[in-house]
Amino acid sequence: MAAAPTLVEIFCSYAHEDEVWRQKLETHLSLLKRQGLISLWHDRLVVPGTDWVKAIDTHLETASVILLLVSADFFASDYCYGIEMQQALKRHEAREARVIPLLVRPVD
Repeated sequence: MAAAPTLVEIFCSYAHEDEVWRQKLETHLSLLKRQGLISLWHDRLVVPGTDWVKAIDTHLETASVILLLVSADFFASDYCYGIEMQQALKRHEAREARVIPLLVRPVD
């Protein structure tokens, strides 16, 4: 009997100005979610009344894949660039997670 595939936890970091690109990405990954191969988490899944910073930190620390939806707005965001991306890169350098940048709009 074949072993069940391991669920890959994915964290999506993006600027809210790029919401449409996050939604398109989620559509493209929907089959993998349906097959139980991945779980995709982003800040729009924070439950109202929850400490959103803690929720983001928890998912950022447990994800094995971190997607960065890169745009000028992403780099302009203190939270995306200064907190999420920096934490993601530290985990990547420590080989705790894989960081994958996805260029969604032109940026210098």
